[in-house]
Amino acid sequence: MIKRAILAFFILLNGWASVSTARPFAFITHQSADTVSVIDTGSFRVISEIPVGHRPAGVITSHDGRRVYISNPESQEISVIDTESLQVTGTVTIGEGPLAIEISPDDQNIYVADWYRNSIFVIDSTSLEVKQEILAGKAPAGLACCRDMRFLYVANRDDNTVAGIDIQSGDIIDVIPVGKAPFGITLDPEKNFLYSANVQDSTVSVIDLEKSETVATIKTGLFPYAIAVDPASDRLFITNQRSNDVTVVERSDFSPVGTIEVGEYPEGIAVHPEQPHVYVANWFDGTVSVIDTRSLDVIETIATGEGSRAYGQFFSPR
Repeated sequence: MIKRAILAFFILLNGWASVSTARPFAFITHQSADTVSVIDTGSFRVISEIPVGHRPAGVITSHDGRRVYISNPESQEISVIDTESLQVTGTVTIGEGPLAIEISPDDQNIYVADWYRNSIFVIDSTSLEVKQEILAGKAPAGLACCRDMRFLYVANRDDNTVAGIDIQSGDIIDVIPVGKAPFGITLDPEKNFLYSANVQDSTVSVIDLEKSETVATIKTGLFPYAIAVDPASDRLFITNQRSNDVTVVERSDFSPVGTIEVGEYPEGIAVHPEQPHVYVANWFDGTVSVIDTRSLDVIETIATGEGSRAYGQFFSPR
């Protein structure tokens, strides 16, 4: 009887342990520490620190939840993290300044924007071989791939444009003027819109992809960097580097909802796939702010690492 009780206790204890480290995880790049923090979003705590390349910035997770890809601009490489072992299992040497990173909806191709070469590399996600280099505009800073995998969109910071690239041919098929110094771009497939954060004029351009033109301009805080779309609350959340806050607007008509103070120099932002939370990486603070999308309050501040950027989709699904 006692043995059964002890066994039951350990089973229960192990059950608690597995719940406390349950996915989804958040993978936060630290540009000043050359590491990636793994946050257990069930407990709001960091459970692992993974060494990667030099000055990691960009991040993208595979849709099947098995891998995370990290761009390391100053060591000119992509690190591949296995989400089960939480170890780097592969490295791709690439270009001169890889920053923005995206993945195709079928997880077959990785797209990497090279800041200095004005191009986009296409990497086979299985072999990790570079398949193609596509010419982009000046200083490509943000990437977004359509669900049907027909088009890849790139924000060209020094051209003040967003370009649409035919993925099959590699040809630029559309160039859309936006605000000054576009950086993070985010697709909204339900509305067939694309949002561009224009750093140097503190706006977000709303692009109607069917019309191939900007149909609205959203005023933000100082130096908007990245945008998260939250269909559950029907709102957009936009990080503002120099005002240390997040702008919230209605997704239906882009009217202002409010401003949320977060840490210093917020950059990466993503919506939790299961909970009503938005996570924000604060570069100068080395923290992640967790925002409740219902109350619009910061409910947790997680100490992560020096230079927390997490530029891209950093949640790994279950």
